Amino acid sequence: MFPPGSLVMAAVVLLLGTAAVAQTPNTKRWRRVERAIVLSAGSGEPVQRLRLAPGVVTTVLLDSDAALEGELPEALRGLFSRLDVTGTHLLLQPTVVMPAQGVPPLVLRFTDAAAPQRLVLELTTEANVVDSVVDVRRHPATVAQLEAELVALRERNAQLEARLVAARRQVPQPGLAGAILSGAIGPERVLVKWMDDPASEAGLKVLKLRSYRSSSWVALAVKLENPLGEAPWQPGIARLISLDTNGRPTGETMELPMLLQEPRLLPGQSAVAVVQWPAPTRLPSAYALELWDTGRRRGARWARLKP
Repeated sequence: MFPPGSLVMAAVVLLLGTAAVAQTPNTKRWRRVERAIVLSAGSGEPVQRLRLAPGVVTTVLLDSDAALEGELPEALRGLFSRLDVTGTHLLLQPTVVMPAQGVPPLVLRFTDAAAPQRLVLELTTEANVVDSVVDVRRHPATVAQLEAELVALRERNAQLEARLVAARRQVPQPGLAGAILSGAIGPERVLVKWMDDPASEAGLKVLKLRSYRSSSWVALAVKLENPLGEAPWQPGIARLISLDTNGRPTGETMELPMLLQEPRLLPGQSAVAVVQWPAPTRLPSAYALELWDTGRRRGARWARLKP
C-alpha cells in the first residue's frame, strides 16, 4: 500500500511530465538543409531568407568578422533561447515558430572593408524545411556590374536634382502678391487698355482684347472661343511682330508662349489667353499679333495693335 500523500505526489509528477513533453518542440518534423549564399557587391542589398524552426540550431558561417548593426530589436528578444554573433559565426535557436508578421529583419555589418558591408536576414519558418548551416560568401563586383550601378546612380541623381529644382521654385501667389514679388509691378502704375481692333479669325472666335503695360512688362489678354462643331483647340505659340510707322515689319519677331488656365478649348468653350513680354526701353510704333494652335492652322491675327 502507498502512503496517502504519495498518490497525490505521483499524479502531480505525471501531469508535469506530460505538460513538459507537450511543450517540447518536435525537432524531427523539419528537414535540415545546408546551403550557400553568394553576395555580390554589384547587386545592391537584397534581403536573404533564413528558415528557422523551434528548438533547431541554425548556424550562419561568414567570410569575415561581423557584428549586429545596432541593438537587437525588442521584437526578437522573446523569440530565441540563443542568438549569438561571435566573429565569423551567427548561431540562432528559436523557441517558437517565427510569426508571419511583425518580425524585423536581423542585420549584420561586416567589420572589414569588403563589399557588400551588410547582410540582411529575413527570419521565417517554413512547414518542413529548416536551414541548419548557411555559408555566406561575398564576391567583388564585376566591371559591368559597377557600370550598371553607376548608370542607376546617375539616373537617381538626375531625378533628385529635378525634385530639388521644383522644391526651390517659388510657389505662385494669388492676387497681386505674385506680381509684386516677381517685380512685374512696382510703384509705377499699370496701364489697362480695352482694344477693339478687328482680328482675322481662322476657326477661332475672338470675344475681347485688352492690354496691360507696366514699366517692366507688356501683356495682351484675349478672350477666345472655340466654335461649336470645331475640333478641340490646343494652344500653340504667339508671334509678335514689331512694325514701323508705315506698318511694315522692322525685322524683330518674337515667338512667345500662350498662357491659358485650360490645357485646351473644347467646342463651345471660351477662355482667356495671355501673351506677355518684357517691356522694351522704346516701344515700336505698333505690333502685329498672331495666335495659333499647335498645328498653326487655326487661330487669330491682328494686323496692327498699339498696346
